[in-house]
Amino acid sequence: MTFLKVPSLRTALLAAAFLAPMARAEAQLPSVKEVYDKYATAVGGREAWTKVAGRTEKGTTDITFAGLSGFYERHSALPNKLRMIIDLGVVKLDQGFDGEKGWADQGQGLQRMPAEEEKRLQETSATDGAAFLDPARYAKSSVDAKEQYDGIDAYKVSVTTKGGTESVEYFDVNTGLRLGTISKTAAGEQRVIYRDYKEFEGKKVPTKVVQVMPQGDVVITIQMVTFGVPDAAFFKSPLDK
Repeated sequence: MTFLKVPSLRTALLAAAFLAPMARAEAQLPSVKEVYDKYATAVGGREAWTKVAGRTEKGTTDITFAGLSGFYERHSALPNKLRMIIDLGVVKLDQGFDGEKGWADQGQGLQRMPAEEEKRLQETSATDGAAFLDPARYAKSSVDAKEQYDGIDAYKVSVTTKGGTESVEYFDVNTGLRLGTISKTAAGEQRVIYRDYKEFEGKKVPTKVVQVMPQGDVVITIQMVTFGVPDAAFFKSPLDK
């Protein structure tokens, strides 16, 4: 006769003791909605951002690994128009997106923006200025863990756009502010850190944006932010000439 082996009471207690902390840790993670609600409140509220149809930023750029510094400006307008200029003196970087196609000039002549980047910008089409505060814009999203990012306790949120682009976002556990993102691109992993949030016209934005690269960091320091739709000429594609 074969007897069914029953785990001893000691084994069962040990298993329960091991699994209980894991269950508690999972239960303590907030939902994606809760993370984004706290983020929205931290940056000024959805109502304030809904009214934003355009934005202009100006400041400086430091290419740390090349010892270069210069002027930075960025203009954006709904639904997804973008223009960014970085003037380092020895070279001027200029890229933009007119809502349909993008261009880039990195000091070696005007070129069409890579298809992957154009696709990403097309996916970010927004109906109002608070769209970035709505996790419903993603096809999939989940709060995966609580871990450190840029030396700060953060919630790790994995997201997938409706176009299939995957990335991870990190939000400060205490303040709710977004600390950074890690995106998967054809060129490899792209890591961005957001620091030094400041208030402009009742809305908070990070005034230091760090793009972490293998050879060193590119640091953008924002000194001025104004809200309002920039002149349409900023977004006119030079490819149409």
